Amino acid sequence: MRPMLATPGTQPIGDDWLHEVKWDGMRVLADISAAGLRLLSRSGRDVTVSFPELAVVTAGVKDALIDGEIIALRAGVPSFAALADRMHVGDARRAEELAQSQPVTVMAFDVLRLYGVDLMQRPLVERRTSLSRLSLPEATWRNSPVYDDGPALLTATLDQGLEGVVAKRRRSTYQPGRRSPDWIKTAHRLHQVCVVGGWRPETGSPEEIGALLLGMPDGAGGLSFAGRVGSGISRAVGQDLKRLLGPLRQPRPPFSTDIPRLDAAGARWCEPSVVVEVRHLGWTTGDRLRQPVFRGVRSDLDPAEVRRES
Repeated sequence: MRPMLATPGTQPIGDDWLHEVKWDGMRVLADISAAGLRLLSRSGRDVTVSFPELAVVTAGVKDALIDGEIIALRAGVPSFAALADRMHVGDARRAEELAQSQPVTVMAFDVLRLYGVDLMQRPLVERRTSLSRLSLPEATWRNSPVYDDGPALLTATLDQGLEGVVAKRRRSTYQPGRRSPDWIKTAHRLHQVCVVGGWRPETGSPEEIGALLLGMPDGAGGLSFAGRVGSGISRAVGQDLKRLLGPLRQPRPPFSTDIPRLDAAGARWCEPSVVVEVRHLGWTTGDRLRQPVFRGVRSDLDPAEVRRES
């Protein structure tokens, strides 16, 4: 099952809506049963091994399906960069080490099943009440607070350097896999996930990655060129990207649109199967990202899920 998604838009106002913080993390469905805890990413990938510290939830909750966001904090603020160090780890021993030095927290905001009862057709306010009654371990699991005053929360999140706000209709049912107008996200910063179609080497270091060539699905099964990102790619990040992209090299570009000669010069092309996230200042009239900054690899997303954010 895939999680319900929010529609980008302007924050709605009125008594029909609840408002909560838009956390800068990794969306997961947490399936708790007699077999233990199983964490599924937005694309359905099992990421349980990456976050061993979260298994403690099974001590107080025996059967539930919880929707939430895994976050990592730096200086008290959620940091996607800090989380990126955790979300790609598949080795159990390494994950245990990172759980001690860089712990994560789940911000839980919905419960879809509770002790064998399907709650998805229940209204949101009822599901939130059920969630609030669960015995979650406070060190690693917290209920994401909800607020009635949306404009005040939007201002507060901006002042605190948080990502934004998600408004949810009080009576909304849970619609798995759907981007629903019953949930509306309003972000303070522009973020975009893109597919990597190639990379440019670092100047003076032909084997080091200096920039990524990004694409967006063109609606016809191809990939339209969306620009180049080099800012935010440190030497260490570049080495991680090279290990990821190296086995995907191919002789021809995967893009269906023309690539400017300046961007294509010296490029190494790759299979378009890796998704990354960038922060940017908008789109040009030529459908290129304006001043993108690399944030991290989104191993929780498939290329087919990439879409242009409003």
